[in-house]
Amino acid sequence: METILTQDTLLAYLLWRRSEGLSTLPSFKHQLTPELSSQVENAAKDKAHLFPTLEKALKKSAPFFLVCTEPGTPSRMILETLEELLFEDSTAWYVASNSPLDFPIHCIQEKDVPILATLTNKPAPFRLSILGLGDVGGTLLMGLRLLGRDVLQEIKIFDLDEKKRRRYYLEINEVSDGTPLPPVVEASLEEVFDTDVLVFTVSVYIPPLDTTLKDVRLVQFDKNRRILLDYAKKAEAAGFKGSYFIVSDPVDLLCMNLMEEGGIESHRIRGFGLGVMEARARFIAMEKGVFTEKLRTFGPHGQGLVVINDYEAYDMPLSQELTHLTERENFRVRETGFKPYIAPALSSGAISIVKALKGEEHLSTFYNGRVFMGARSTLENGCTKVAKIPLQELPTLLKATEDLLLGFYAKKEDTE
Repeated sequence: METILTQDTLLAYLLWRRSEGLSTLPSFKHQLTPELSSQVENAAKDKAHLFPTLEKALKKSAPFFLVCTEPGTPSRMILETLEELLFEDSTAWYVASNSPLDFPIHCIQEKDVPILATLTNKPAPFRLSILGLGDVGGTLLMGLRLLGRDVLQEIKIFDLDEKKRRRYYLEINEVSDGTPLPPVVEASLEEVFDTDVLVFTVSVYIPPLDTTLKDVRLVQFDKNRRILLDYAKKAEAAGFKGSYFIVSDPVDLLCMNLMEEGGIESHRIRGFGLGVMEARARFIAMEKGVFTEKLRTFGPHGQGLVVINDYEAYDMPLSQELTHLTERENFRVRETGFKPYIAPALSSGAISIVKALKGEEHLSTFYNGRVFMGARSTLENGCTKVAKIPLQELPTLLKATEDLLLGFYAKKEDTE
């Protein structure tokens, strides 16, 4: 049995559960806007006869779906707190709440209602395609071949350089431990879009080793977004209905642009750039002798990153130091005379992508209603469930990052 509700009916049902002594949810009526409060009161009168039926469905563990109608609302998210349900604060996704819901709610769009059955069936193993076989794309391919045996049906590869494409087809298929590994398939541009997951690793501009720029994302953004939009247009025209996994820089801004200019729904877009930032933060903390397993990272692959040294023993100066060192870590690699692409391709790319497809907690970027923000999350039945930490300082830090990302995104108009 599925229960599909609007926000006002769902809130009215939660109030009814409180009145019946069935819920430990704190009183929240005072938190509602006057307009929403009026809608909830009307729903409580008009839909009261449904509440006992909903309670029976809940006892049978039926999934609850909330149809989101407000423009800009993140879709296919799993709501676990009252703050998330009210959609008033984009940072509420990441912070443990004093108002947890008694049951999870899946936020969907109205057009998702006819296809709910397909949303709740996980189509594994997946077909995956890689667009771009540069340093990152080639290394990512190696990682996916070795790690993806349980979750990948095949890996299609495409690059404009036919010799490079042929080389990776031959060599990676010859990487074997004697057991079945996901086959690598050489694909044309038309064939590469026949897939479940499209991984974008194309990059026109890579900073030279002697660059003095602290953050080159605007230069990369202007060049890479045009290519991404062109490929997305071709993919949609070819009937592609799957997910876009963005690995190229700047990950977070490219995700935003793909949604806004490309017209791709937010739940189909995921960025993979935070994995290496957390890996770097962990390594730096280990070098300094301050590492704990409660270290966490949030935000983009670059400036605006937030490193939390320990969410149960938060030290602001130490966290700020770790953030600064992590943002600059790629320059330590560049000082050796090499460009840093191995760790990004594996930590942000292969490892995080495989975890995401397996339904495990991983690091990636998703839309929070304001920006594409990197954090830990899990994909469950096509919906995103965000991992939360008990740190009240976090919203202020994340709002500053959101403002920074929006500022960078607005500057794209200056390059057009």
